[in-house]
Amino acid sequence: MKRTDGRDVGLEALDRCEYMVLAMTDEAGMPYCMPLNGVRVGEAVYFHSAQRGEKLTCLNLHPRVCLTAVGDQRVVQAAYETEFTSAVARGTAHEVCDPEEQKEALRAICQKYAPDCPDRVEEVIEKHLARTAVWRIDLEQVSGRKRLCKE
Repeated sequence: MKRTDGRDVGLEALDRCEYMVLAMTDEAGMPYCMPLNGVRVGEAVYFHSAQRGEKLTCLNLHPRVCLTAVGDQRVVQAAYETEFTSAVARGTAHEVCDPEEQKEALRAICQKYAPDCPDRVEEVIEKHLARTAVWRIDLEQVSGRKRLCKE
């Protein structure tokens, strides 16, 4: 087994993951987690959501959050091990209110999750922007782990 740790590994996992899990604190001080589609742009992660709900209540009350992600994962059955790249990222969440930043974030999300379907991106953004909340997590701390198995 070969292991690599560090910020660059964590950033790679954030970039390559299919989804992230956002950990927050609810109104009663209890932990609350939610999987989401996020995209890293520089030193921030953007995601979109509905304009109301428990997640937004948590973020407005307690904007300090933690994200986890697994970028690549492969079970190596013969070795009884798993290869993976993972991230733990901490930061502060902010609702994005600037319409241009909202659109840029949504374009980045579309590029990550639907790169083969660029034709309608602008149309979809315009259609849904009025009822979509866009959030940015400013990354303050990122760590990662990459584990490769010897086959």
